Amino acid sequence: MGVNFKETEGYRQGIKYFLSKYEANHIEVLNKLYAFSPALADVVVSFGLHDIWTQKTPSLTDREKEIAVLTCLIVNGTVHSEIKAHAQCLLNVGMSKEQIKELLVLLTLYIGVPQVILASTLIDEAFKEWDESHK
Repeated sequence: MGVNFKETEGYRQGIKYFLSKYEANHIEVLNKLYAFSPALADVVVSFGLHDIWTQKTPSLTDREKEIAVLTCLIVNGTVHSEIKAHAQCLLNVGMSKEQIKELLVLLTLYIGVPQVILASTLIDEAFKEWDESHK
């Protein structure tokens, strides 16, 4: 039997941070990842969410980090569920829908209209899901 990463301080802190900004239903992604590979989930939660997001980047706000992450995901254009999740995270950390739309306008100059059109469709879906869960 392997290590129970869920019992480590880094994993617990990573989950706590995750729950502070993601929509509650997104925890299922981490649960499925843990069921597939506890070690892989530990890399994402303990290293990514706890170590990188909270410990190694303290001078950046969650909002600034989310803007950077959403931009990278839009540039990549392949991880649609993550684009939606991080758009919702931006709403959860205080960015308005209008500000997110303005970010997309800015991004057209640097990554192109087709990428932004795809992202706008996904982000519109994310807005609708977010609205539904916050009624």
